[in-house]
Amino acid sequence: MLYFADFLIFFAFLLVIVDFFAMSYGVFTTAGAIFFVAGTIILFSVMHVVPAFFVRIVLPTYVTLTVFVSIFAYLGYKAHQSKVRTGMPSLIGETGEAVRDIKPGGEGKLNVNGELWTAVSDFEINKGSKAVVTGVDEKLRLRVQPADSLSNSNP
Repeated sequence: MLYFADFLIFFAFLLVIVDFFAMSYGVFTTAGAIFFVAGTIILFSVMHVVPAFFVRIVLPTYVTLTVFVSIFAYLGYKAHQSKVRTGMPSLIGETGEAVRDIKPGGEGKLNVNGELWTAVSDFEINKGSKAVVTGVDEKLRLRVQPADSLSNSNP
């Protein structure tokens, strides 16, 4: 049983090293952590006297590992729940500045987040005026409204 525990601990470290070179998205490291915990539990359950290094080294390692995994799991969950920050959905609701006049039913240019976009509107938007993106059409043109018309419509 002692050799089996040693094998599990060795195999755990091997899995962590393999995860550096393989695209496993942490699967090998997770398996390695499980094998490491199982191996040390078996190792110290077989031994009649718990060595001092278990309390000084192994136990703090478990606690540190648990804290880091919990922190990164929380940060991953938070990132997963956050608003989309790239692509077309991120443009909806953004405010930009008209670089060229936009006539009703016509095209113009709008600067949104430092990017120059072709914009269309049902309203007249003069150069230098603020406009809010309300959508994106099939030609990748921004549908916009004057920013002041949206603020006037909301009491």
